[in-house]
Amino acid sequence: MTRTTRGWAALAAVVTATLVVVGCGGGSGEGLDSNGRPLGEGNDPSGPMTASFSSIQSHVFTPVCTGCHAGAAAPQGLRLDATNSYALLVGVASSEVPGLKRVAPGDADNSYLIHKLEGHQAVGARMPFGGPYLDAASINLIRQWINNGAQK
Repeated sequence: MTRTTRGWAALAAVVTATLVVVGCGGGSGEGLDSNGRPLGEGNDPSGPMTASFSSIQSHVFTPVCTGCHAGAAAPQGLRLDATNSYALLVGVASSEVPGLKRVAPGDADNSYLIHKLEGHQAVGARMPFGGPYLDAASINLIRQWINNGAQK
């Protein structure tokens, strides 16, 4: 590989990495208001968010998470679109910390999803990647859903 080819390859790598971060929200806050609360609430995005899977899907996973967690390139294979999220979250071992389930029904404290949303250091970057992050009230509703058995 010539020096010029290596230079172009390095530039391409930097551009690709930048596009990945920008494409994943990288701080855009899309789907969240200025306080980190999901835009729209409830099963219907126009009502309040509740501690149910359908509400969390419509207020958090779809508008906030699918910027990155969708399609074949979803990080760790975790697609959070409405068709796939439940099956890929509930009772499934985390790829990064296999000792934790992504969502451990009845046990929010030991659910990888909660660790990622709260930014526990042992699990890598806090989500949503680059912020803004979900507020405590939204995370508590997700905790409540998990502690109530993570029903669909």
